[in-house]
Amino acid sequence: MPLPPLPAPLRRLRGWSLIETMVALLVLGVACALALPDTRALLDRQRAAGARRMLSTDLAFARLAAIQRHTEVGVCASTDGRHCAGPEAWADGWIVYVAGRDRAPPAAADILRHQAWRAPPGWRIVGSAGRSRLRYQGDGRAYGSNLSLRICRHGHLLGRVVVSNTGRVRSEVHDTPGGCPH
Repeated sequence: MPLPPLPAPLRRLRGWSLIETMVALLVLGVACALALPDTRALLDRQRAAGARRMLSTDLAFARLAAIQRHTEVGVCASTDGRHCAGPEAWADGWIVYVAGRDRAPPAAADILRHQAWRAPPGWRIVGSAGRSRLRYQGDGRAYGSNLSLRICRHGHLLGRVVVSNTGRVRSEVHDTPGGCPH
């Protein structure tokens, strides 16, 4: 038995064609791409925040260790986890060590913590000119002038960690083009 014919309004509704569906998906994709933030900038901010947190945590750990042990504790950039490196090597990692009164490189037994932060290409953590290491006294104060560690990506300053003479660590968020040495 044949089916009765459909009413006139239902005969015209056949659904979406493939081309209409593809155009709708294309418009939706472009709208989503424009609505999302630049993911590279977001990733850069998160990496810089992570580096600031790691540096701040390890500097606070070094200060606390100096106070608890009543002795000098140092922090320096280190590429191998055993020896101190120059002020531009912070992007390869750093060590926290018991410094004592001598200025000799730390012995393996004196190293309290090693942070191996391997910076992505184009990233640098640069210390203050002439300051390759930081030394906390037994009372928590830091020797010398303020230490400033700048976190950079391709010469663009993204953040900074500053240690004052009193030993206080502060972290700053920046977004400054050209704020870092090349």
